[in-house]
Amino acid sequence: MFDILNQLMMTFIFVASTALLVVSSFHILKLYLHAHRSRLSAIPSAGIGAPYSRLLWAFPREYRGTLTLDLPTLHKKLGPLIQIGPGEVSFYSLDVYDTIHKVHSGYQKDPRVYGQFVQDGHPALFSITNPQEHSSRRRLMGQLFSRSKMPNLEALMLHHVHALVNALVKQNEAIDISSACRALEADIISNFSFGKQINAIDTWTRGNELAMVSKNDEKATRMPMLSTFPAACEVWEQLETLVYRMTGLRSPYRHALDEFDDWTRSSWKAAVDFAKPSGSLFPNLIQVLVSSGLHPETALSEAKENLGPGTDTTSGSLAHIVFALGWNPLYQDELYQDLLKVGFSTNMTALENIPRLRACVKEGIRWAGTAAAMLPRVVPNGGAELFGKQIPEGTVLTSSPIWYLRDEEAFPKPELFDPYRWIEADGSGFSEDSLRDQYYIPFSKGTNSCMGVHFSYYELYLSVSQLVQHFRFRSLGSNGAPVSRNPSTQWQLVSMPARKEWVAAVLDSRLLVEFEKRHQTDGVDSQL
Repeated sequence: MFDILNQLMMTFIFVASTALLVVSSFHILKLYLHAHRSRLSAIPSAGIGAPYSRLLWAFPREYRGTLTLDLPTLHKKLGPLIQIGPGEVSFYSLDVYDTIHKVHSGYQKDPRVYGQFVQDGHPALFSITNPQEHSSRRRLMGQLFSRSKMPNLEALMLHHVHALVNALVKQNEAIDISSACRALEADIISNFSFGKQINAIDTWTRGNELAMVSKNDEKATRMPMLSTFPAACEVWEQLETLVYRMTGLRSPYRHALDEFDDWTRSSWKAAVDFAKPSGSLFPNLIQVLVSSGLHPETALSEAKENLGPGTDTTSGSLAHIVFALGWNPLYQDELYQDLLKVGFSTNMTALENIPRLRACVKEGIRWAGTAAAMLPRVVPNGGAELFGKQIPEGTVLTSSPIWYLRDEEAFPKPELFDPYRWIEADGSGFSEDSLRDQYYIPFSKGTNSCMGVHFSYYELYLSVSQLVQHFRFRSLGSNGAPVSRNPSTQWQLVSMPARKEWVAAVLDSRLLVEFEKRHQTDGVDSQL
């Protein structure tokens, strides 16, 4: 009897294994035939497995945070078009970028990727894929983000910049400027979005980093998993929730995200309760949107989506600017004198017309390239022809705007921070360079360009000018240390610190900076 059962078991295993092998072989053959019959087969592949599955080339690099670092090198070798997955092509061409992102181009956002940014089932500006809905929402958001509205935000931004200055005065040793800048931006964006600050600077002053901010930023590193295996991630999240309800145990990551959701919802409820007086003296994104007719839950999604990108991108740019200036005390002192001449003005127009300030801000945005995400678009009906190659409709075309910030023709030695790309050698005026300006697209282009461009610039102008006004600072360590000095300007050329790139850039190590309070005789005001 045992022999019969054993024989049946072995037969079952053999049949099942054979069936699995046949199905797998059929699937592999199907992938092979599809890849080789596709019109994309005429386009160079990023790797042997790229035409067959994203799992064989693109996903591993997305997961490790190297995809947007590896592809520019491959484009130099293979040309402007590279197949990185079945039906997915990476491109490096500013002309193609302009074509895809111009108004009424017909190229829509890839829902596979942008769908993972939807907050609580309510698409916000970045994650909206319908062009008409996106245009309508963008007009609504313009009430707060347009250039003409920036003076309304001056008091809000200065309030938090001064809080950081006060916190830095109390520091007796070198700090990680990245974490300090992240705390500043988290407080600015939370106050602006919800009418209530998240108190990240207070937490940082006590020697900690606010977990619900840092873990929310960490979520960017998990986007490859979320967009590639959405069902599995959803099951895992439900399992985590079940375990927490049964045992009270949850991971630090899940705990921080739950805290973030609780904080945003309670702050949202306070913001939409118009019967009660607002506790904020500053403009409030949620209240403005709801007053304009946007559904309150959608306004919450806009505020939450605003908090993530608004924190990690601008804070990264600011940290890189301060770090580069920290190697250049002469430039700091010259910038200080420029600020003194305008009475340490906090007016945006006055600040952006100071050549040395505008130069280091623009170069910092370029050099840091913090918004590292690729922006996939779907080829419309009828397909497209690019560089003599036919691209079928439904193909995903993708590129990252930060690649163009590192173009070696537009920005020679792009890995080096050099504000004199933008100004004359004596710092007295702005230089002209049409190719440089053409490739400077840190906020993307067209109808989907970043809504927060003016907001970000104003934050950076105020933050850098206030730090230079109140401190002399010095950078430390070998990470990103100067590699040479420009003899004509005396600027210490600083190399790009090592990093990984997901939705946003993430540094491999800390950026250490020491701050020394300027003497009152230097002209520091006494308002702090």
